[in-house]
Amino acid sequence: MPSPSSQKHIVYLRAADGTIERMPAAIYNAEADSKGPYLYEEALVGWPEPRVYWAKETGPSTGIAPLS
Repeated sequence: MPSPSSQKHIVYLRAADGTIERMPAAIYNAEADSKGPYLYEEALVGWPEPRVYWAKETGPSTGIAPLS
């Protein structure tokens, strides 16, 4: 069970060509003040979430975006 200070995130994938895919069935719980390895913030345009945090700054990567 998630702790009271955890926040739900949706998982995003970024391909080598920069294509972004939202994984609606993949929900990730993270502490509200800790993003773990997801350190690189990027604004999202045209997606339900306004920003995503990537594990890698460039190239293929997994990311998480806070659910509202």
